[in-house]
Amino acid sequence: MNNDVTEILDRKLADPETRQAVESLLDNIGTISRSVKWVRTLEETGMGEFLQGLTYLVANLRTVLTDDMLNGVSSILNSLLEVLSKISDPQVVDGVIALLDGISSGRLSKEPKVHGTFSLLSELKDPEVEAGLAVTINILKGLGKVGSK
Repeated sequence: MNNDVTEILDRKLADPETRQAVESLLDNIGTISRSVKWVRTLEETGMGEFLQGLTYLVANLRTVLTDDMLNGVSSILNSLLEVLSKISDPQVVDGVIALLDGISSGRLSKEPKVHGTFSLLSELKDPEVEAGLAVTINILKGLGKVGSK
């Protein structure tokens, strides 16, 4: 039987394409081994079935969705990714955290005390208040542009 296997291998490896394929497999044995382990893990954890189901879902959605719908979803995803990239900016994160902290602690409603028109006007001279107003006004402008469409 050992000779039969050897003969079969000799016959198969005589073909240059088969020989090249076997050499390629042997050259990539580490990658193949890791891939098999990864696939085994997917199967053992149930992720294999999940990914297969997700693939079928995407394939079936393609038959239902029109090109316009796909372009719309693509546009929304691009906008969402752009927003997420802006939000991940450390300055924005720090600002949002400081704002939320100030709101939750009540600190933002305590300082400064505005008791009337004159105290409001004096607060408007503060450079941080000026900068905050500029940001707020620009946000309002942006909302106005979107709302007027």
